[in-house]
Amino acid sequence: MPEHAAELFGTVSEAYSSHRPTYPESFFSGFASRCPSRQRVWDCGCGSGQASVALAAHFDQVFASDASAEQLQLAPQHPRIHYAQSEASQSPLEPASVDAVLVAQAVHWFAGAPFNAEVQRVAKPGAVMAWIGYLPLQLELPKLQEQFQHFYATTLKPWWSPQRRWVDQSYAGLIFPGNEWPFPTDLWIERNWTLEELQGYLGSWSAVEQARRSGADPLMPFIENLKGDWPAAGAEPVLVRWPFMGRWGTISS
Repeated sequence: MPEHAAELFGTVSEAYSSHRPTYPESFFSGFASRCPSRQRVWDCGCGSGQASVALAAHFDQVFASDASAEQLQLAPQHPRIHYAQSEASQSPLEPASVDAVLVAQAVHWFAGAPFNAEVQRVAKPGAVMAWIGYLPLQLELPKLQEQFQHFYATTLKPWWSPQRRWVDQSYAGLIFPGNEWPFPTDLWIERNWTLEELQGYLGSWSAVEQARRSGADPLMPFIENLKGDWPAAGAEPVLVRWPFMGRWGTISS
């Protein structure tokens, strides 16, 4: 992860830990079932451990690494999880030591030849890798969705990093170091959130933090505008859905 990105997510680490959604459990069981064994999985770019805990239910050991010390400090402790601060392309893992590699909502920050080479170095023969994430959220009420789409694509456009396009493309175009399988297309992340909960999540976005560093805070005016169309002026929960996406397959040696 670039140093600037690690600093950004370090700044919003508390919001990230508190408000970022977890991932569909059915994916993790399917992922683990495809691995040659379940001794160790590398959760690379683990942030504050959203996927690490889910992986710990299926693997003997989870090696969870991130470039941000602030994020790691907020990750939940678990007897099967070992957290470490390291760059994605320079892990302390031994050669041929992992059965699987997972990257959750982070590969766009460090994808490329150095990371792929590191994956191939640490993977056992037949090891599996998955890059997972989610596309921009969808709100069930059309008026809310229209406002959100404008905020995401227009208001925040100057503040999104160039890497954000890889997320919007479901990581298409990045070089995957192995043989891919078709990725599930029927999985969603769903929450029933009040406006306050949505605000907490949006406050963890890198683009919002970038804007704030420039001296502007686009989030608060957006939240105020949403109150007029949100049931009970924001107090009533609304269904929020993220399309779950990614790429996965066996790692080439």
